[in-house]
Amino acid sequence: MPFTPVQTFLGGLLLHFSTSSLLEDTGRVFGISGILNGAIFGTRDEWQLATLGGLLAGPLIGFVTGLQSYFPGHGLDTIAQLGFGRLALAGALVGFGSRLGSGCTSGHMLCGVSRLSPRSIIATATFFTTAVLTTNLFTPPLSPSAIPAYTLEMPPASTTFALASVIFGTQIAYSSLRRYLLASSTRSTRLAPYFVLGAIFSLGLSISGMTDPSKVSGFLRLFNLKHFDPSLGMIMLSGVLPNAIHYARIKYTAKANFPWESWHVPTRKDIDWRLLVGSAIFGIGWGGAGLCPGPAIISLGDALVQSVLSSQHGQGEALSKVMTFVGTMVLSMGMASYI
Repeated sequence: MPFTPVQTFLGGLLLHFSTSSLLEDTGRVFGISGILNGAIFGTRDEWQLATLGGLLAGPLIGFVTGLQSYFPGHGLDTIAQLGFGRLALAGALVGFGSRLGSGCTSGHMLCGVSRLSPRSIIATATFFTTAVLTTNLFTPPLSPSAIPAYTLEMPPASTTFALASVIFGTQIAYSSLRRYLLASSTRSTRLAPYFVLGAIFSLGLSISGMTDPSKVSGFLRLFNLKHFDPSLGMIMLSGVLPNAIHYARIKYTAKANFPWESWHVPTRKDIDWRLLVGSAIFGIGWGGAGLCPGPAIISLGDALVQSVLSSQHGQGEALSKVMTFVGTMVLSMGMASYI
């Protein structure tokens, strides 16, 4: 895959907006593995289910609105190239590791590093290292090409304008409705922000290219210049850095707006064996298939949409392979709960 800095930068802005809005509006951290685990094995809170619904609905929104044509990657095509055994093993490692290590790329990297959390910084460094080693030593390139992966690909001005308009239009619309929705006396209306932010996060991952394992694999190939795709590094500029600025601005005022029991930002600073071992295992699984919990859930939604609405052949195989990864991921999360 070529270097797509514009799409990835714009997608990162959506990731920043969705994660920072969830934190400021509800006092919650947008950690996908924690949300998924809680929705299945934990308290099964309605906000968790609504957020997952938004993640699954993102591909449908992209399909109906035509945004899907602007995504830089083709995740389902890449996933269809992977074997069932590889996906099952990677899914199990991702699920087990994210549960044992208390987070994944969204909770630790996107949200935790931006808060300068010692645990998240160590976890991110650990799983990124094991993912890089796994990708470079044990997995072949997912989309080999004669053109170097770092070759710059700039979208037409019309595409950039369309994506920017959608991104800023979405932010303005949500910002205008957020207070009304959160203060509503109707349960479904109060849950709407979680669904909307989940859908925005889903679109952000898709636009950035993180839902395509070949983009992730290319980014992790630091030791192979021809196949190294630096695109996802743009998320640090448009996602993590703005989140850090936002958190520095609201960490005192926002916390004062919530009762202490409603402020859900982790405060632990200890570095224990569970964090290190879990993060290392997660990194091996992430490097092995190029998928982590958020992109896997979105890929499941995409596969369901394509199976129902698309006339392309081979969508059933893609759906079964995505379900293999998600199934072993969820099962291993449950197993890790007993450790």
